Amino acid sequence: MKKLFSILIFTIISLAAFPQLNTDQYFYIGRSRIYFGNYVSAIENLNIVIKLRPNLPEPYYYRGMAKHYIDDFRGAKNDYDKALYIKPFYPEAYMYRGMANYELKNYKEALSDYSKALEYKSDDQAIYNNRGITKAAMEDLDGAIADYTKAIELDPMVANTYLNRSSAKQMKNDLDGAIKDCDAAIRIRPHFSGAYLMRGIARFEKEDYAGALKDYDLCIRLDPKMAQAFVNRGIVKHKLEDTQGAIPDYDMAIRLDPDIAVAWLNRGIAKETLKIPGFESDFAVAEQLDPKFAQFRKRLNAEQEREKQRRMYGFIPTPNPNQKTQGQSGQNATANQQANATQSTQGQQQTNANSAVTNASNTLAQNKQPNSTSPDSASVARKDDKGPVTQNRSRRNIVVNDDGDVKETEITRGMVQNRNVNIELQPEFIISIFHKDSVDYERLQYYSMEVDALNRKNNNQPFMLITNKPLGNDDWRREEYNENIRLLDKTIQSNKKNSDTYFNRATLYELLKNYNLAIEDYDRSIKMDGRNILAYFSRANTMIKRVDFIRMPGLLPEPTTLNINGTKADADAPKEEKILDYEDIIKDYESILYMNPRFIFAWFNMANTKVKKKDYLGAINDYSKAIELEPDFAEAYFNRGLTRIYLDDLEGGSLDLSKAGELGLTEAYNVIKRYCN
Repeated sequence: MKKLFSILIFTIISLAAFPQLNTDQYFYIGRSRIYFGNYVSAIENLNIVIKLRPNLPEPYYYRGMAKHYIDDFRGAKNDYDKALYIKPFYPEAYMYRGMANYELKNYKEALSDYSKALEYKSDDQAIYNNRGITKAAMEDLDGAIADYTKAIELDPMVANTYLNRSSAKQMKNDLDGAIKDCDAAIRIRPHFSGAYLMRGIARFEKEDYAGALKDYDLCIRLDPKMAQAFVNRGIVKHKLEDTQGAIPDYDMAIRLDPDIAVAWLNRGIAKETLKIPGFESDFAVAEQLDPKFAQFRKRLNAEQEREKQRRMYGFIPTPNPNQKTQGQSGQNATANQQANATQSTQGQQQTNANSAVTNASNTLAQNKQPNSTSPDSASVARKDDKGPVTQNRSRRNIVVNDDGDVKETEITRGMVQNRNVNIELQPEFIISIFHKDSVDYERLQYYSMEVDALNRKNNNQPFMLITNKPLGNDDWRREEYNENIRLLDKTIQSNKKNSDTYFNRATLYELLKNYNLAIEDYDRSIKMDGRNILAYFSRANTMIKRVDFIRMPGLLPEPTTLNINGTKADADAPKEEKILDYEDIIKDYESILYMNPRFIFAWFNMANTKVKKKDYLGAINDYSKAIELEPDFAEAYFNRGLTRIYLDDLEGGSLDLSKAGELGLTEAYNVIKRYCN
């Protein structure tokens, strides 16, 4: 008996310890996924830990870090907030939250976070470095230099810190000091291409064009894909009156990064000087990428006209063809690979090949070291720039369809936010027949008691499920559906009073896109059983599909889209024409919710329909109700996020999209990057 009692105690202890071991395993897997760059998998594993043990600060901290790497800064900040709420004395969380605030341009909050982190960890080089970057962004250059100097005292072997201090010194016009710091960075890392770029910028400002040209040559040799180095070398050649030699450098810069406006502008100037066709189109692209170049072009034309008038009367010689070349490096150009400001984490930095477009002379070069675990940051605006550095929020028609004109980028290290995705509402949920293509196997599936009851009635013949993943339309599948319809025809002939038989046949007609026959059968099913929720649901869904079919090109004008173009939406816009039957569709969803207010898919589909009829606030309310009933409803978060962005609520939209990404809809991170940061 005693032995049995011991076994029972051991068994109980083992069972109690199992969840602990399990959550530890998920935690360590999630943390290691960050190290290996698989950020989505890291979030998935940390979600499990947070769900089982919500009072631990570390899972929130590391999940915030994973979100940070994929540019979900608001979502990351939200997780850092939770970590600090649980554990107020957490310097690493303060530092990372400071980094998130910096990325969101909340500089005062970032400064406060870094200062708080230093209260608990006053000997951390990385925190001083990051606070220096924030002070530089706030134009406190003396404070920035002091922080960089302190960081160097704590760890004199971090090349980035020298480069950051060099940038601040350049902003103060201390060019000799800036060059010395670049020299120090190069001594530590002789193959650091960003350091040669920065030193070239400083030498150019000193009018040491030969030295600058040599540095740009070295930079390009070390990193032949750094577009900014080609731009800067082209400008140096332009200054040295090698206008013909400058054009190939501008060509290469544009090939590597078509978004560098100054490369288009300077190439246009060079072509115009040499009377090469195509300069007008180059100017047009430059003006499109940066509207301030339109004013530059007007001034240039006016000056050229004045000079032409003077030459006609012999007052001045022909001007130097290079004198109007747009300024070097950081004045109006971008450096979006090695030359980005790096916020370091405990002495470790991470490169980012997809940073924001900024000015290059003030960029703070990156440093990548082993065991990197930090998110990246953006560069700081130079004080004497010609015009502000603007954050262009890319806006498009995104809800019903957005072809997504962002260039396809090579996706590395789990950077899912760089994938080029078509941005559109997550589609409506429908009742469908199970097939391998109807299930997203990478995510948990939603459960519906109503569909489960239907399957029991049908003895799983056919097996129905609720999904928003459209089926293919293969010929063999069509034949299978038609055969099932023939069998149901015979069943109906023998028993015309069975509501479920009509429903099953209607579902097959719907899958075959025979919408009118499907609606007729749903009508019959509802007439026989007025409380058949799934029949109302499927009839509404089929009417939506019929509307979408009518809207196909050539049948009706283009569908309503959310025109995310930077202007505030009008929530009281005129209602959609009655021809589209939206009111009838909504009535069916309302009938379902009257019978079962907890049927989340009706709330979701009704919200989608309201978006199409421009009732955006009503749609947000319906998405919110679906989320209230199912807190892990990723599609509802995603669609509510898009709708909020349209209504210019970037904060709320970004947090919704962050939650959708956290729940497995990784395309949300691309939307966050393109529209929210």
